[in-house]
Amino acid sequence: MNDAEERFAARLAEDIERVLGVGIVVDDVDLTIGDGTARVVATLLIGDRVETIQAVGADVLRLYRPIVERAAEVRLASAFWQIIGPT
Repeated sequence: MNDAEERFAARLAEDIERVLGVGIVVDDVDLTIGDGTARVVATLLIGDRVETIQAVGADVLRLYRPIVERAAEVRLASAFWQIIGPT
């Protein structure tokens, strides 16, 4: 990964953390670019669980929105589970 890609991955991790809020931690963001496609995989720690979210696109810039949207879905699912999950 070059310097610009590392900065993008770091910024993406910060933005994902803001979307996830308290209680969910971004453990790692892996960015892979090659053969005309780009892929990002973010590893999240949710309590005692590990979950990954990912997005694939034609270039790095097209990964931003889908991965942030998936982070929002994880946040919503986590909040829903806290409300209705087993006690």
